[in-house]
Amino acid sequence: MTFMWALYAREVKRFRKLMLDTVFSPIVSMVLYLAVFGVVVSTKSIEGISFLAFIYTGLLGMIMVNSGFSNPGFALIIAKNLGSILDLQVTPLKPWQIGIAFSLAALTRGLFTLCVAVLLTIWFIPGMGIAHPLGLLAVMLITGLQYGMLGVTFGFWARGFEALTFVTTFVLQPMIFLAGVFYPIAQLPAPWNMLSQFNPVHHTINLFRYGFVGYADTPILVSWAAVLSISLLFFVLMQWMTARKLAEPMQ
Repeated sequence: MTFMWALYAREVKRFRKLMLDTVFSPIVSMVLYLAVFGVVVSTKSIEGISFLAFIYTGLLGMIMVNSGFSNPGFALIIAKNLGSILDLQVTPLKPWQIGIAFSLAALTRGLFTLCVAVLLTIWFIPGMGIAHPLGLLAVMLITGLQYGMLGVTFGFWARGFEALTFVTTFVLQPMIFLAGVFYPIAQLPAPWNMLSQFNPVHHTINLFRYGFVGYADTPILVSWAAVLSISLLFFVLMQWMTARKLAEPMQ
């Protein structure tokens, strides 16, 4: 366990050295989204919730998903390029312990970024609060670990930055933008509203929004069942991919 926590501490130290990019860059992007939507649709509301509060909660969920995925993914690509991936192949840690160490670091980065974002911006969002604090805390922790595990999986899978960027651009980002960050999926025409239920990111955004303002597109129990099931799937994929790649001959 000592080696596992040492690996976790190393990854936390790495993202702390790059805080301008790892922490403040996603916050700036979120503020730009809020500035645009605040000017265009600031007077609209959804189920009694200001539209600005609606997209704000979705953007916070988006920050958590992106931070969770990118932290271990790009860290592993850098390790491959520098040759330090060999350290992971000779460590006494089991594959799942390596994956969890990277995922915990991703969770730490996500929580830190989220807290900074909330402290800097929540004062400017009308109608904001925390409707369900325990549920919100739970979904924050699960989301950071969940997408951290996905980032580990693709970080080991990808041969270079191009492959990982492809996954981010053409898989993860479309899933985020089609998850109901900027609109309620209930307003989508059939069959798109039903198909959105199969988007795993939607259930994360749904739980974030419910935790903050008490609004949900999808029944909460359905979203919790989806999030927990997907977390188990991501853990299995992470364990399999990590074990497979670390067993390959050193290069």
